[in-house]
Amino acid sequence: MVLQVKPEEIKKLNETPSELFFSSLTVPATKRNYIASLKKILCEFLGQVLKGDSELINQQIAEYKKQKLENKKPYWDADFEVRINEFVRRAKADPDWAVSTLSTLAKKFNENMNDKSNPEFRSLGCVDNYFKIVKKLCDLNNVNLNWKGIYNNLPKTDEQKEDTRGYTRTEIQKMLEHCRNIMDRVIILLGASSGIRAGAFVLKWKSLKPIYFYKNKYLFEDYELTESVTKEGKFICGLIRVYTNTDSEYYAFITPECWKTIQEYKEKWIQDIGKEPKDEDPFFRKAGFAVRQLTKDGIEKRLLRVAKDANIRKPLKKDQRIHEIPLFNGLRRFFNKENKNSLSKNSTLASLILKETQMGHGSLIQLDKSYFKEHVEELIEEYLTAIPNLTISEALKKEAENLELTKKLSESEITNKEFQEMKARLDKIDRRDQLQKEYGRLQKLIEKSIKEKNEDWIELRLEQKLLEEELGEL
Repeated sequence: MVLQVKPEEIKKLNETPSELFFSSLTVPATKRNYIASLKKILCEFLGQVLKGDSELINQQIAEYKKQKLENKKPYWDADFEVRINEFVRRAKADPDWAVSTLSTLAKKFNENMNDKSNPEFRSLGCVDNYFKIVKKLCDLNNVNLNWKGIYNNLPKTDEQKEDTRGYTRTEIQKMLEHCRNIMDRVIILLGASSGIRAGAFVLKWKSLKPIYFYKNKYLFEDYELTESVTKEGKFICGLIRVYTNTDSEYYAFITPECWKTIQEYKEKWIQDIGKEPKDEDPFFRKAGFAVRQLTKDGIEKRLLRVAKDANIRKPLKKDQRIHEIPLFNGLRRFFNKENKNSLSKNSTLASLILKETQMGHGSLIQLDKSYFKEHVEELIEEYLTAIPNLTISEALKKEAENLELTKKLSESEITNKEFQEMKARLDKIDRRDQLQKEYGRLQKLIEKSIKEKNEDWIELRLEQKLLEEELGEL
């Protein structure tokens, strides 16, 4: 049979600019973010530049009034698709107009970024994303623009460093103490132990699998997890298929600590719903006794509430427009830091590629992504070395370090220096546990002394201060 392209088939590919853009977004979370950002660009930032369709806008306004709804956005978006098509059409007809328009917008952002007291201030990362989305729209529709000239109007990265960081282990521990329910704990431990992006939290139950080590093999596929494997094999960690069935799919992993919490969450699910979750059921569901998907925004609200309760997410100070710790990304940064600080038996480059792959980042060298997809065991083994660093509970962290130490000793792969370093870390954890217990005992005595109105509490408080200093050193 001769391969031929028919004329009618070519016509079917003749999509509008908006249709091309929407169809290119296969990951639900990415699609929501890209559409929201492009709406802001075309309907707000360029609201007076593009004509749009006033009739559609008037209909939208009338509908809001009829239903007594409030438009919380500073713009109307009923003509969003019209504006996409208009922008692409004008950019194709007059590329200089498009470059001038986007360059002017870039300069506006630059002015705002120089004055952080301005309520319109936006971070460099946010601005970069806006232009990245417009470039994608143009590339999809064969609109060739001088992007170098446009980007020259944006501030340089080294001139606009954001003073942000990830959560510390202590801060994550504090957040776990302020969780109101088991779902809150799962959200925090899932983010800290896997490093997945905010949009990837919208999971289904089928996306999470246990990994067993059985007869020198790592097994996690449904057909591999037989009764003998789950009974005789050793559970080592959990696996997440992130962005399942999309071009962006990759494997992330979770610690035994997180997996144990997920099992507790599953038990609570069964109590509420009356049956085990199905593969296609949403992993995070809305409150109540029905199975309804909890959105990314819903998950974010839960995390924000915990961060506020733990006094970690504080109100912004005057002239401050960015929080020191990004809400979701703070967990991802913790993962990235602790993962990369973990020892690896691989070469520096191989280890870095594996760790970046666990973050869902693009390839560091050509073809490595397809290679590592065929060698999931390498990703698993790389992750196993990071489990002690990614475990939040001090007791479970110590247990994980002991297991790692035992494994290294049994394989005769540990040097005397490594042994001494690991032993020192374990000794520190033991000492910290002792000090924390003594601190708690003194606190009870102080409270009792104050209640009985004697002055013993002064001496007890001095002892407590000494403990605080030693704990700070550890």
